[in-house]
Amino acid sequence: MTQPLHLGLLGAMPEEIGSDLSHLKDLSCSDHGDLKIHRGSWGDEVRLSLAWSGWGKVSAARAATRLLASDPSIDLLVFTGVAGAADPILRQWDVVLADAVVQHDMDARPLFPRFTVPALKKDQLQPQPAWFNWAETALREAHSAGDLDGFAQPSSGLIATGDRFISNPAVLQTLRNALPDLRAVEMEGAAVAQVAEQEGVPWLVLRVISDGADAAAAQSFEDFVKLYEQQAWRLIEALLQRCNNTPRHCA
Repeated sequence: MTQPLHLGLLGAMPEEIGSDLSHLKDLSCSDHGDLKIHRGSWGDEVRLSLAWSGWGKVSAARAATRLLASDPSIDLLVFTGVAGAADPILRQWDVVLADAVVQHDMDARPLFPRFTVPALKKDQLQPQPAWFNWAETALREAHSAGDLDGFAQPSSGLIATGDRFISNPAVLQTLRNALPDLRAVEMEGAAVAQVAEQEGVPWLVLRVISDGADAAAAQSFEDFVKLYEQQAWRLIEALLQRCNNTPRHCA
């Protein structure tokens, strides 16, 4: 009998996954300092280990490490939540699945080129194609089926991570100049991707646009997350409902 898919799920705040865990059964929780890891099942098809990491790269990396160490059977690690738009065509409720992530504040020049992660000798990290393709297809199918009403048509692209809430147009333009393909900015995803890469676990970063990373970003962000908390689980469920087609099941 095929074992259920084991998904590791992280978000910076409860609002970014949905703080109500009633959609899971067989719930348990373990404490790791001030980090709580919740475990449960979604139907018979999926086991979940999930946590809210807190903001920033260090908190996200710590949570990812704890989550993976707590159960080595995790098949896929997903970081999800909201992000600021770097691409001017993006609007609130647009969904962006990262086809690459970069730490925009990583700069070890002159020893390494800007953005390069010394441990991996790469500037951009890319998810495994099979997992990326599964998620991209699942999200598009869910949107076409009406399961993601209210969300925009999912798209993909480069997402940048750094320990800074970007709300300054000049800062954002500097990043765009350095990273012409940049679509969104946030504070955790690429750190989680680095941990997953070094631990040999597939990963995905999935974001929903909350603000324009501009002068109005703080207010837009605060207003948006209050609404998003009520919808966040629908995005996760769009993937879970299509879990029988994952690379692990098709291997």
